[in-house]
Amino acid sequence: MATNRIIAVAFAALFIGVALGYALSIAVPYQLPTTAKPTISLSKTTVAAGEQYTATLTGFPANAEIIGWTVNENPPKSFSAGTTDATGRLVVTGNAPTTAGTWPLVACDNNQNNWVTTSLEVT
Repeated sequence: MATNRIIAVAFAALFIGVALGYALSIAVPYQLPTTAKPTISLSKTTVAAGEQYTATLTGFPANAEIIGWTVNENPPKSFSAGTTDATGRLVVTGNAPTTAGTWPLVACDNNQNNWVTTSLEVT
């Protein structure tokens, strides 16, 4: 008789646990945090040598220092491009190189966790 009672209590606890877990999953659904993938968009993808252009970086952490990289040098050099706003956005204006060609644009956050690249065609 005691064995039947233990089995009945175990089944009741299992049923209550499953029902409670299911109810909580509906009431408070678990979602993984979504993180935006960093991007660079250019005001123009092709510019004349020395011409001004604007790069808009999005998808970075809020208030993060952004590091730009000059990868056409050996070794590559880094520089501070600015700090993102509360939405992870930074707008940078610069002048194109004076030498024609395809120039890579590379940026990352200060922790080097989020990287983004694009290229600028200089004519």
